[in-house]
Amino acid sequence: MAIVTRRNRKAVAVLGASALMLGLAACSSSSSGSGGGSTAGGASSAAAPVSLSMGIEPWIGYAPWYIAQEKGFFTAHGLNVNIVNFTTDADRNAAIIAGKTDVSNIDAGRLVQWAEQKQPVEPVMIEDASVGADAILSSPDITTPQQVVGKDVAYEYGTTSELLFRYFLNANNITIDQVKTTNVPAADAGTLLIAGKTPIVGTYEPYISAATGGANAGKAHVLFGSDKAPGLISDFLAINKTWLAAHPDAVKNLILAWDDAVKYLSTNHDDAVAIMAKGVGAKPEDLTATLAGVKIYSVQDNKDMFSSGEMAKNFAGISTTLQLMGNVKAPVTLDQAGTFTYFP
Repeated sequence: MAIVTRRNRKAVAVLGASALMLGLAACSSSSSGSGGGSTAGGASSAAAPVSLSMGIEPWIGYAPWYIAQEKGFFTAHGLNVNIVNFTTDADRNAAIIAGKTDVSNIDAGRLVQWAEQKQPVEPVMIEDASVGADAILSSPDITTPQQVVGKDVAYEYGTTSELLFRYFLNANNITIDQVKTTNVPAADAGTLLIAGKTPIVGTYEPYISAATGGANAGKAHVLFGSDKAPGLISDFLAINKTWLAAHPDAVKNLILAWDDAVKYLSTNHDDAVAIMAKGVGAKPEDLTATLAGVKIYSVQDNKDMFSSGEMAKNFAGISTTLQLMGNVKAPVTLDQAGTFTYFP
């Protein structure tokens, strides 16, 4: 089974090293296109397409970009997009900061840290959020948060599993020194739980389904899922600030291309999933559990979340958790990260 992952998770190697180098080489000329190129309705004008490079990893939440590419939505909005695949967060992050890629797909936790550090990257749109695709699993006898105290807990340090577990502890007034943690790859965590090696683990799909269903049904259950931590594990479209300043209209057109892709996923689900699966290196049938636990946001969703304050509230929650983990020194607000004024 192909594992569709992101962030510090074990990524599917969609491209080899040689292809990655070719992609990065193309990035050096990616900013040569002129800005603008859109009409009031968002369609491209007669101007030459704006070229840009996009950093991506094989995570299903980013995969609507493959729909935009396959169905010509980039071209329709006056864009020529070179999608550059990375297999590690470190390489993807370094590329957008250095301007080797113009835009990228970045997890919210990293953007909180970058806002504090004043890195030259600005988020402009939320793309996806985990709404059940990440979870804290436990043996059936553990049913309340307080039963976690004094127990052994296994998860992969520095990943979304740790972020979710620390959020869970904070929400229930439990400190990290009240549990015993072990660094275990997410792929192995569920196996340890089923084998009785540890009573509590942090992991994500497809490992959640594997540990709680099929032959393992009844041996473990979800103690706390990411659906109970709104926006905590989420991703944004982020832009290098130098490129953003030169191409504000192109950013609006890029957001329009995303919206077209999200609409296509809604109206042509099977074809869209097939395109997304090909893009991330998976089989369509393997995406079922992952897609069920991921919310992919439209432009209207973004507008609603921003205007209602929901986006800011979720961002603040991530900041609080990262502060507890020692990853940021002080609270970070959404307006420190970006203005979110590029919605078409």
